[in-house]
Amino acid sequence: MTFREAVEATQPPVRESYCQGKQAMENRHRQLVSCQDPARLTGSIALDDVLRQQKPSDSRWDYGLGYESANGNEQAIWVEVHSATTGEVSTVLKKLQWLKDWLNAEADQLRKLTERSNKEFRYVWVASSGVHIPGHHRQAKELARSGLKLKGRLQLP
Repeated sequence: MTFREAVEATQPPVRESYCQGKQAMENRHRQLVSCQDPARLTGSIALDDVLRQQKPSDSRWDYGLGYESANGNEQAIWVEVHSATTGEVSTVLKKLQWLKDWLNAEADQLRKLTERSNKEFRYVWVASSGVHIPGHHRQAKELARSGLKLKGRLQLP
């Protein structure tokens, strides 16, 4: 199954939100995500924007990206662009839990594509203005346990 097909297998309004490449991302966020071969970025959805009206009080995740791996299988990669300070760790972890719950309850095909992805790129927090979470802080350890990868930029092979 492709990323586009997995998006189209969800319920409205997500079903209609597929965009080519990184087009669903805000312009200022697109520059934080790159790929050696841009054609391998097969599509995107702006989950936060699409579900804002339907789930206004939820801690929604920002973006889903379709990525074609070297073996030709498509995967789903989830990107949250957010300031990276110790005070924001709990907020982003709450968003991650929301995303996992949403995938399990409402987006089974996207969940399956997510499970295919490399753990290094599965759930990524991209710092909007530098990383300010020292490795020795409790919050850094929480991040490590969560499986969420914190990066200044996301560079895909």
